[in-house]
Amino acid sequence: MNFATYKRKELCFFLLVYVVFSSVAIAQDFYGLLNNMLDQPASTRLSLADLQQTQLKLSSMYIYQDYYRESTPGIGTQSLAGNIAAVNLHAVNARRSFKYGIFCQIQEQRDSFTNLEAALSVNADYLHEGRNLALQMVIGNDRILWGVGIDRQSTLFTAPVLINKYPESEDSQMNRYFLDWLEPSFGNELDAYGKFDLTGLQTYTSLPLGPNLILDLNYRISDKAFAPYIDYVNSSNIDELQGDRQMVFDGANVNRFLEIGLESPQWSFKPTLTMQKTIADMTIENPLPEGVIDDFPELGWLDFSRSGGAFAIEGQVYDLDLEVGIGYSQWGVNTELTTPVLGRYWFFPIAHAAELHISGKSISQHLDFHRELINRGIRVDLNAGYQHAYFDFRVVGEAELEFNIRSVPIDSPLQFHMHVISIGVPISYTFNSFTLHYEINQMIPWFKRVDDSALQFQRDDRQLDREVRGGGQHMIALSYALR
Repeated sequence: MNFATYKRKELCFFLLVYVVFSSVAIAQDFYGLLNNMLDQPASTRLSLADLQQTQLKLSSMYIYQDYYRESTPGIGTQSLAGNIAAVNLHAVNARRSFKYGIFCQIQEQRDSFTNLEAALSVNADYLHEGRNLALQMVIGNDRILWGVGIDRQSTLFTAPVLINKYPESEDSQMNRYFLDWLEPSFGNELDAYGKFDLTGLQTYTSLPLGPNLILDLNYRISDKAFAPYIDYVNSSNIDELQGDRQMVFDGANVNRFLEIGLESPQWSFKPTLTMQKTIADMTIENPLPEGVIDDFPELGWLDFSRSGGAFAIEGQVYDLDLEVGIGYSQWGVNTELTTPVLGRYWFFPIAHAAELHISGKSISQHLDFHRELINRGIRVDLNAGYQHAYFDFRVVGEAELEFNIRSVPIDSPLQFHMHVISIGVPISYTFNSFTLHYEINQMIPWFKRVDDSALQFQRDDRQLDREVRGGGQHMIALSYALR
């Protein structure tokens, strides 16, 4: 198989795998996922300073995420958007030498993607709804702190998919023994459903290393299980495989995160080292009708690993709060996939397989700053940042295609730079014990391929008159603080 042609023609079985894994990725905060990819994982904890003042703070917030919108004359509109609603409770009792506090957050999230009105080969209406609960408890005194936390996330998604046009090839053998069998095997209407459950456990501490030096440690481990499935109707020329069918994507991933920081009242800066490791695996199951032995009960597997670390320094220079950092990660993906039996040509069953291995590294840098602009009853701040990462991967793949379909293994580089510019303006107004907060953020990401590989993963739309927007976020919050 010519692998470049294989990718350009978007073979639909492997598209289904991509849809499910996209669902796994989107089933979490998109901007948080991007920051994690650029070696800036998010971390929430109560600090030693939070424990020094008695307070009770209750807040609620609503966030609208305008991720991506594209409008193309003659084709239509595609959009990806979401919203988050959350309630937070932050309570600390610091009246005595023994101090304790609690933080609790209840959050609901909804993201959706649709291109139902677009004239495309594939239309989808993706919706995921999630509920998150996070709880942290901390005890300590003026110099020592110890805290524990637990969070639970549960997400449901639905994704009806309409395939208007299956791919075709200039290779007649490819059509005759592969592509022409996709539509009768999977049909034009598919329904994807899934549930993701994540449990996270966290412990952290602040310990004195001397009269003016404090060591901060933060460790978190999370486990996510998922088993999304796709329903479809088989109408191939094998009677026992016809009817309602299903593919199940059974998997899990584990993430470990460690943060080490130093701080001192004599320093104007704080260094932090973070390390993380993620391991995920998945199998694709193909439940067979009773008594059927002419198909595969499993259609493949996928393993993913990522490990790395980052070093950052935050401090104050004049009236600017700055943070600079660098990061490094190692990535690996290994998979072997096969199609179900698509039909019979004479007496011979038709099925094809492929294996793919991706390995490499990424190196990242970031610069963030914060400055107070106005503080005269109404406070206006400015946040800005720049992130960059260079990804250097090697892609090795080979297909096992039957009936003498031409197959050419690949062994090619995949190298690209990713850049992200972000800017935000928080505005707040405090009256009595209430604070009204509004914040607008804009993120501008782009990337550039720098390898000479023939692999192409993007459509060639240079001739299209597209209107694209996205990367926006609006947040409004109201808090009540009793000190």
